[in-house]
Amino acid sequence: MKPELETLLKRFGVGQISRSGKQAVLCIVASIVNLPQIEHACGALFALNMRQVLRERARELCREHAGTVAMSGEHMLFVFDVLPHACGARGEVDVLPAHLLDIILTRLSERPVGFGAAVAFPLMEATIARFEDEPFDIASINSTLSVGMAADDSQAQFAMDTRVAESVFGAMNDGALDFDFERICDAKEAAATLYLEALLCKKGDALREPHRIGSEVRALERLGVVRCLDRWGVGAIIDRLRSDPDARLGCNVSARSAVVDGWWALVFATLACEPDVASRLTVEITETFPLAHLDATREFVAALRSLGCRVALDDVGHDFGSLRNLITLGVDIVKLDRALVAACRDDGPAVARFAQLIELAKVCASSIIVEGIETRRDAQIACASGATGLQGYLYSFAAN
Repeated sequence: MKPELETLLKRFGVGQISRSGKQAVLCIVASIVNLPQIEHACGALFALNMRQVLRERARELCREHAGTVAMSGEHMLFVFDVLPHACGARGEVDVLPAHLLDIILTRLSERPVGFGAAVAFPLMEATIARFEDEPFDIASINSTLSVGMAADDSQAQFAMDTRVAESVFGAMNDGALDFDFERICDAKEAAATLYLEALLCKKGDALREPHRIGSEVRALERLGVVRCLDRWGVGAIIDRLRSDPDARLGCNVSARSAVVDGWWALVFATLACEPDVASRLTVEITETFPLAHLDATREFVAALRSLGCRVALDDVGHDFGSLRNLITLGVDIVKLDRALVAACRDDGPAVARFAQLIELAKVCASSIIVEGIETRRDAQIACASGATGLQGYLYSFAAN
């Protein structure tokens, strides 16, 4: 295992299996990051009730996994007795700590809490707690991992976003989420597929067609709870790659999720154990929400690349400082927003600017994909400007 990969996994307690057979203690601290926001939107009694509900969820989890939990304010300390050689590891890597992190985060986060007429979703963070000689301060464990809430603290907006989150997470928990696929073609040979991008959708039924939920994800981003959905999406795509050894798939991750933390512990451990799967996965970072912590996102990109994945920066040229991110993040693939090629259809100067943007992008990434290809004329403009990949309605029918 490469040193940088070993260092990454050690952050989540993942390492080589010990053969000593000695029992070890694993401590995990989980924190309710958005409790102040929820108290502001729903009131102090609701926040108190949320703490009680989450404490009961944590106790139920500990009964299932032979652990104990104590709560202080918005923080929980989980303690598990584990046998390192009996951890259900894959290969020679002990993934139990990552597995427990994943269970804690998902079990506490994926269902809403209700009290009276109000409903809210907890935003959780969790990490491995390491006890040194100095006194232990539980409040300091997850403080550097917290991601700030959206600036809009309107109670009406919070309530509307929460209703959307209920619908999305309800579909996720009921098995009603699926993927719609768009083909990314080789610009030199449109019949050749570079990979398929998986776009989240809700399954259809006898009365309704499947429909994409990209616009609904914005609500989860504003609430700060989108990492639960993104972690599910990447995990589902990993399962598909595992079941189809010829597939090459890409999936979207919100800019709000692009941070190395406990939400990705099990995904990273899985990819480290299955390099063939990692080599066929492309993670696309979407900029529907601004990158608030550029250094954290750069670390996330580097972590995925060290695992063997490819990373794309999506919707470049749309908004939120895309050029700064393009130059800084070190991604493999740049995807140019569909509006850029649309602007070239009847505008000669726009075509020249488009070609210059692609030349700049080629300095920063090895692959340049143009989105929004709807006509053969769009494809001709993109190819003449130097694109290496094409995506759009002109090619998407064959993917599904």
